[in-house]
Amino acid sequence: MAELSVIAHPYAQALFNIAKQQKSEKLWLETLSELQQITINQDFASILNNPKVDDLEIMSIIKTVLKKNASQEVMNFIQVLVENNRILVLDEIYQIFRELILEDQKRGDAIIESAYAMSQSEKQDFEQLLSKKFGKSITATVVINPELLAGVKVTINDKVIDGSVKGRLNDLATQLTK
Repeated sequence: MAELSVIAHPYAQALFNIAKQQKSEKLWLETLSELQQITINQDFASILNNPKVDDLEIMSIIKTVLKKNASQEVMNFIQVLVENNRILVLDEIYQIFRELILEDQKRGDAIIESAYAMSQSEKQDFEQLLSKKFGKSITATVVINPELLAGVKVTINDKVIDGSVKGRLNDLATQLTK
């Protein structure tokens, strides 16, 4: 997974720079989302792995599926990816591009894992607290994870704040085995 991220990052960064310059971040995000959905499709993956299907046919399939979003710029981008055998990193390109946009807009996504259901007001309190801590507007998604026993575990990008009982028990077990 890390290798795909390394490969995808220059593409995502270049695309972000162009999109920002042209003020078309939202359009590119939508297009990349569509492309991501195409590339994670199992049928498309089997087409890509078929040695009888050439680059032009792959591009034609993508253009047909994209319909209105198949601008010349988009097709040029796809062509570069297809020619360099990078079409399968579109999922990573989308994720990195989305993170770059959120960072630029001083926004972020958080996943709050909780052992129990969380009310809307508790979620909003967490969002406000995290927004202050990270200096950007945070939008949270709550996931119920009974394995945590109690407490919460918050993930924002690559940062994890583990305030769960399970996390504390694991820390205690690590200290005891030293």
